Amino acid sequence: MNLFQRVCDDEEDYWRVRNFLREVFVANGRLENSWHVARLDHWRWHLIETCHITPPFTQVTAVWETAAGELAAVLHPFGDGEIRLHIHPRFRSVAQEAEIFAYAGEHLAAETARGKIVIVPVLADDTLRQEALTSLGFSRQPGWNHHYWRDLAAPIPTAPLPAGYRLRAMGDESEYPARSWCSWRAFHADEPDSNYDGDYSWYGNMQTAPLYRRDLDVVAAAPDGSIAAFCTCAYDDYTRSAVTVLVGVAAEHWRRGLGKAVVLEGMRRLKRLGCTRVFATAAEKPADALYRAVMHTHRVTDTWVNWSGLTQKPSTAGD
Repeated sequence: MNLFQRVCDDEEDYWRVRNFLREVFVANGRLENSWHVARLDHWRWHLIETCHITPPFTQVTAVWETAAGELAAVLHPFGDGEIRLHIHPRFRSVAQEAEIFAYAGEHLAAETARGKIVIVPVLADDTLRQEALTSLGFSRQPGWNHHYWRDLAAPIPTAPLPAGYRLRAMGDESEYPARSWCSWRAFHADEPDSNYDGDYSWYGNMQTAPLYRRDLDVVAAAPDGSIAAFCTCAYDDYTRSAVTVLVGVAAEHWRRGLGKAVVLEGMRRLKRLGCTRVFATAAEKPADALYRAVMHTHRVTDTWVNWSGLTQKPSTAGD
């Protein structure tokens, strides 16, 4: 089937892509062969709005559609040459994916001192995508992500909390400074505190995301009332699935079981809302150890790289 490519150019496209990801997720048996809709929101409202890892959605997102206007595939950057392809399984073929990745090489490659680079995370068992990338000169490089999930049918265990700590939902805007400081101490513990700019406005961006719910923004409060750990869950009731979009523990509270406690509390709250499956992704060893302890299953993505631009272009995409 011939597909037609165009660049997204208005707000309406974003909401079409959101619903498309829901359809793809269900068509893939509720597995993350493409992004969960919560990850798209996190990319837009946090990684773009706050971290500026890419230009806005409407400047960098391309779609492939049928002649009738049905979405078939979505392509966008993830920063520093990384790209993400979300494609409906009905339209997958080696030729079609090679055509899309060739477009990525021309339009989304990052300029580096070594030349242009395109980086694609690929599930280890996705031989179709691996074949498409190999035909374009990509090769597998060191680097991994573990994609965890847990079904919530069974009872969720309770993790013991140290004396004086308690679990609760995130508070109102007055807690932005404390929540932002906890995030800094969780993710920048090896940096001097003088590097912290004190800007907590980013948390307002987080809370404006469509799937954000304060009752699913779980924090562990220390005995002195400060925020010691957090697990922010985004729940999509259409697919009855969720993603833990941000999880962290302030360095001074490490090794007290707080990470496990906030994630399991998030799962309990999700289950009460009707959620049946929750996802998490780990790219570093501490997060990997945590999710391995609380999730049941995982898959692996490898890193595929093309450094010098695509060595050849496919002719015509086929079925």
